[in-house]
Amino acid sequence: MTSNYYYMLPGSFDLVGFAYGKSEGAVSRGGKIKAKLVPSGRWATEEPQGVELVHAGIEARVESEAEALDGVGTFVGGASCTSRVSHGGPRVWDYGLVVGYRWESEERNGVLAVSFGEQQTAILHSPYSIFDVAVEIYSLRPCSYRGVGLVMPLELKQMHDTVYKMFNGVVQSAVRVSAVLLAAVGDRRLDESKTVPLLDISSFEVTQVTIRHILKYVFYKDGGRFPPLGMVFGDSIFDPVPVGSEGHDTGRHGVTSPMTRTEVVQNDGLSDSDDDVVDPDDVIQSPTEPATKRRRAKRQLQGVYYLQTNARSLVLCNCNTISMNFYHCGEVATLSKTQHYAT
Repeated sequence: MTSNYYYMLPGSFDLVGFAYGKSEGAVSRGGKIKAKLVPSGRWATEEPQGVELVHAGIEARVESEAEALDGVGTFVGGASCTSRVSHGGPRVWDYGLVVGYRWESEERNGVLAVSFGEQQTAILHSPYSIFDVAVEIYSLRPCSYRGVGLVMPLELKQMHDTVYKMFNGVVQSAVRVSAVLLAAVGDRRLDESKTVPLLDISSFEVTQVTIRHILKYVFYKDGGRFPPLGMVFGDSIFDPVPVGSEGHDTGRHGVTSPMTRTEVVQNDGLSDSDDDVVDPDDVIQSPTEPATKRRRAKRQLQGVYYLQTNARSLVLCNCNTISMNFYHCGEVATLSKTQHYAT
């Protein structure tokens, strides 16, 4: 029996992000087909899962087996840490946003389009060439511009894990102060007024958002914590915040950054910081149930299928709208559409 491989949209599986699926069996009389998750790319260690979908809705998204097993497309929309040579200097770790990919069928390898602010670079995908990170790690950038010889990949992961647990209050009090978080891994202070690119996956536009707004949104809104008096957030990280509220940040820019000329670099793995502003409510006790890395999505039924992670990644707007903060230990974008997600 011949199986087909498909590049599945976010929400097709119980995951937050793009994934590859493999068809099982023939199309039913009702025009549906069963597919199972291909454990590759970001989802290489996920548990097996399957879904039944309308065949007409995915038949045009068929891809090769080689691409599906490589998993390059799963990184799209995610924040990443990767190594690169910048401005003729040494190879260092840097943080970027995966805004696209392509598959080279003859060479049988994938190339990721990664945005580093004003510059986009094509990175050849290979094992350990790129690390998926949480949006808070992407914003804090604890290992930014550290030499790959000074910080090895395993050390990089350990530093990310340390900062992640402190920020999210895993078996400790949650910490919002970026200076404290970065000091824990020997890094400098961070200028939270700077902007970093986020991908709005509903429109596939790259928008510049201030680090301060991202950290506040994830810490309070996504974290389910009570914000300081007067701090207000929108339903998604891209929604405008009322002027005058504590959540308002004049540094948010709704600017689309189209892909520009790129360079392909062979990659073997993974901004300077200024003083930040410390808020009086930045250190609080973690919730009773500690945060976990954002990976999965759960469905709730109320006329339509909603997506919701077990770690606060998605926001339910109303009975017809899904507003998804596209995070996975590093996914960073927003899916906000009015449509039905049926199985």
